[in-house]
Amino acid sequence: MSTLTTSIGVGDRTVSDARRVSELGLSLPDASLTGIVVAGLLAPQLTTGAARTGLQWNSQTAVTGGDVVHVESVVTRVDQSTGGTVVDRHVRLVDDGGSIREQGIETWLLPESSEVRGDPAVDFCTPAWGELLRESLSADPAFASSLSTWDGTVGLRCTDASGRARELHLRIYRGRIIDVARRVPGGATFTLVAPAETWVDLMFAEHNDFMRRAIRGEFSSSGDGYEYLRLTKPLDIIIAHARSAAREWQSVAGHTLPLTCGREARS
Repeated sequence: MSTLTTSIGVGDRTVSDARRVSELGLSLPDASLTGIVVAGLLAPQLTTGAARTGLQWNSQTAVTGGDVVHVESVVTRVDQSTGGTVVDRHVRLVDDGGSIREQGIETWLLPESSEVRGDPAVDFCTPAWGELLRESLSADPAFASSLSTWDGTVGLRCTDASGRARELHLRIYRGRIIDVARRVPGGATFTLVAPAETWVDLMFAEHNDFMRRAIRGEFSSSGDGYEYLRLTKPLDIIIAHARSAAREWQSVAGHTLPLTCGREARS
């Protein structure tokens, strides 16, 4: 396993060289562990001294010795607190035909000396992120017009590793966001839900393809399904503002280059 030495931020990606599994010299007591071990060998360690503290893994079609695979990874969360810096990274094993064979979410605890890049613009579905959206959307007449007669609460949820989730409620009254909170009394009218890697992909994609992703099932919803379908236009506007904030942060010097391991990161 190689080690990345640059600073770490949400959206950082790596793509490893492709290797035939049988050439890695694995000797495992249980074949079901093959994908996890291969991913661990091919994906770079986040930084020197980082300790992996959790792993949530899913096997669509388990890799075998004859498969040629590479690892693609993306950082989905950077959480800095008094207990240390915790990073979630989504990892997937992709075969030479382009199919995702196995994937999972790693949780890493970084040493105190690690350099990280954190910002509310990429801490999705948190109150700080919501305040950025409120400020930006307050100056958008299209958003105000699309909700000029609506009174309700939009929930936005980002699911992380091991069942954790970040959730934000935007209380909206006649085109204005009047409250931003983790929860509002009475709950959300509906909640838009997606895993962290989907939020990252959407925020940093070249184009805003929220509607296409929603139709494809990458996002789900809970609560009032009728209101969710009726408010697709304002949701698309909210996503556009979130993308602008994330991409502005990413464009700052030092945030623009993806982390690579072996070859250029794929878009």
